[in-house]
Amino acid sequence: MFLAAIAGAELFGIISLMIVNAAAFIIITDFGTGASLVWHGAGNEMQRERILYFAAASGLLQLLLFILADVVAIKLSGRTLLARQPFNTRYASLEMLYFTGLIVIEKYTSLLYAYGKATLANKVLSIVTACFLFGFLLMYLKIAVGINAFTLYCSMVFVSGFVQAIVFHITVSTEFMKPANKEVKSLLSFSGIVFITNIIQFFAYRLDFWLVDHFYADIQLGIYAQANRFAQLVWVIPTIIASLLAPALRNTAETLEDKTLLAVSRSLNLINVFILICIVAAAWSCYYWFFPPEYSQGMPALLIMLPGYFFFATTTLLAAWFSAKRFLRVNLLGSTICFLLIAVADLVLIPIYSIRGAAIANTLAYSATTLYFVLQFRKHTSVTFRDIFLWKKNEISSIKTLFR
Repeated sequence: MFLAAIAGAELFGIISLMIVNAAAFIIITDFGTGASLVWHGAGNEMQRERILYFAAASGLLQLLLFILADVVAIKLSGRTLLARQPFNTRYASLEMLYFTGLIVIEKYTSLLYAYGKATLANKVLSIVTACFLFGFLLMYLKIAVGINAFTLYCSMVFVSGFVQAIVFHITVSTEFMKPANKEVKSLLSFSGIVFITNIIQFFAYRLDFWLVDHFYADIQLGIYAQANRFAQLVWVIPTIIASLLAPALRNTAETLEDKTLLAVSRSLNLINVFILICIVAAAWSCYYWFFPPEYSQGMPALLIMLPGYFFFATTTLLAAWFSAKRFLRVNLLGSTICFLLIAVADLVLIPIYSIRGAAIANTLAYSATTLYFVLQFRKHTSVTFRDIFLWKKNEISSIKTLFR
């Protein structure tokens, strides 16, 4: 929020494009190893030393591939790989800083989750982010001057990653050990399907950004990106819970029961109703009193996309359950359905209705995908729609079991 206000719509659009392109490259080069690390580590399928070795090797490979791709992009187009800006040393250096931080965050967060320290991982990232948020606040209040918003954002990601790494090595005493061929095969077989699923789902999430950028200017992309950021607040709690579900469901010592998952789902749906109301109120206030005037064009798009984001929060939890149970093809088909629906809707609606068309496409695709996941979950567990969505009293304590 402070970043959008400080940067302005045009620079925020450039930053948003960098984030989208970096996420795409991370997913492509990660090959699904993050989820594989969590699954094998939480289920005690491999020794910790071998998981650490695999994480380090895959992270180094990602960084080398990024350097190669960035050099090729600059040579062929004269523009940087992520932000797609005319090449200069500053942009290239900051993108390298940003991408390195992303890799370190992704690998060490997966390792902490695999070692049963998910709460610690989230706390570390939250503390570092809060410190930088204070810096953005000082910039907004004109107390800190002469600092570039793009530079500070890239630095935040880099620092977050290396603080996460330091905390891991302090709290987890382990060494490197090369995995056996059989273990590598197991890691890659799991990550292969996850990789394809992640690629498809990423394009479903971010196709609208590329199309808005293609048909319109950076300003429109910045306006849409901020509206999208507001909508994604609906997913904050479900995403955290989903990231905790996989290791909890894989924990052989204390396995999480399906009835607890259902209780969590019902409770989160109720909580998200209140979050929706708060988002609308906060967004309206920010658009009219905090952001530059051009951002207010994003309010109608936000209202249109919120229902889809609300329903898709349930999909986030159910997809974690299918992953933990190794029903990976269910997630793959769900991501494919989501991508096809959103691709068709985006291509038809964005050229005509701009960012409002993208918002309509989001709600249609996310709602339909949620219906698919609910039907698949009912097929595997024989539960009812009521069991998934309608809240029961005294169930809020079920969420607390994930944070122990």
